Amino acid sequence: MWFMKSLGKGAYTFGDPVYVEDDYLIGKCNENCQKIIFLPKHKNIGSYNSVLIVQIEAYIIQKYERDWIDRLGFMSQELDCIYSTSQALESPEWTEDGVVSVKTKDFDNTTSHKQCFSVDGKEVSVFFGISRTGSGKVGKPPLELHSEMFFEFEKTNDYAFVLKLWRIAKCFVQYLCYRKNVNLSSVEISTPYGEGKHEKFAVLHIVNEDVDNEPETLEKRRYIKQEYISGAEGKILNDIAEDRIYLRHIPETYRAGKSINAARFVMITAAFEWTFKKNYPDGITKKSATIKAEKIATEVLNGLVNDSKGKLREIYKFLRKLIGSNSLQNEIEQAGKDFADIVDIFGKHLYSMNNEKLKYSEMGLRLSQQRNNFAHGNLDKDFIGLSLLDLIYLEYIVYAMQLKEYGVKTTSIQQAINDLFGCSIALQSVSTI
Repeated sequence: MWFMKSLGKGAYTFGDPVYVEDDYLIGKCNENCQKIIFLPKHKNIGSYNSVLIVQIEAYIIQKYERDWIDRLGFMSQELDCIYSTSQALESPEWTEDGVVSVKTKDFDNTTSHKQCFSVDGKEVSVFFGISRTGSGKVGKPPLELHSEMFFEFEKTNDYAFVLKLWRIAKCFVQYLCYRKNVNLSSVEISTPYGEGKHEKFAVLHIVNEDVDNEPETLEKRRYIKQEYISGAEGKILNDIAEDRIYLRHIPETYRAGKSINAARFVMITAAFEWTFKKNYPDGITKKSATIKAEKIATEVLNGLVNDSKGKLREIYKFLRKLIGSNSLQNEIEQAGKDFADIVDIFGKHLYSMNNEKLKYSEMGLRLSQQRNNFAHGNLDKDFIGLSLLDLIYLEYIVYAMQLKEYGVKTTSIQQAINDLFGCSIALQSVSTI
């Protein structure tokens, strides 16, 4: 009867909501007495047959009880590819009598340089490394290598902060794979241990994080390698943490990314416009004559606004806002001009395979018209078939603009696009910085 309010003898109704007072709940496993920390999905408490129900987003199982957390270690199949485990091996030696000698490189030679980003005012370091695990068990390989992405920070016992770091890490891997179904379902948690050392003492598990794995995407190398963005990891993660990079257009799965519906069409064009505004805060470059004409038009409309009332005044104010605004077509023309050295090699190849020529003005016109048809519900308009080709190419341009902003080299951006979208273009002869 905790949740019920008495109306009279034998009559009840639902009472006031009941909430979880703390940010986390603490329990203990009966089998091994290990401490479990539950992170609720929200504060509301439900009930069924007098049983309290709290929805859990994640939980932490502690092998040892410790007070502080200062490092998270993420592992997944995607990270094994993004930061290739093969780089940890020296060239194996083979002999004719069947002896194979395999030697791993040391930790210093298999660990990337630390980069920094900020989350809620706290500095976090990110770097990649390769773990080695030996086993003598039947059915287990004698040596396993796995890539890990590490987040290090000042010691804390703020579990909400830890969970936020997991979300940021997942978005980062999704960005590098251009699909949302990446697997970061468990995270190793470490505590300070001596001078600059760390002790693994717990594992973070995410509830209902099982995803439809697509191993074929990794076999086809549809991901951006860490070496392509080396030095820019912190900048990308910082923008993810501050929600300053557009990721809403990333498809749920690789297969879903191969099909386009009205929603994805609009989202991809929105990703371009968001990224364009970030790269061009002052708008597109305009000729002096255009700037002069816009100034005169603004002055005329200012007078009309001041001399009118009611609905007419609102119309004039709306028209004044349109002056100087960039159209999607003009933005695509500008981006095509400024990023031609990076993306033209892909665009020309893509359009030539379809017996078309790459013209940014025509591409921008088709995309803007089709986007408006979808956005405004103009279902009676014929679909502009070539706009699908334009949209595929626009995905390349979005990544080019984003990676260029983070300081990634032209050749590395081209390699990233080539791998991520399976363009199969030989890049040996491309221009370098």
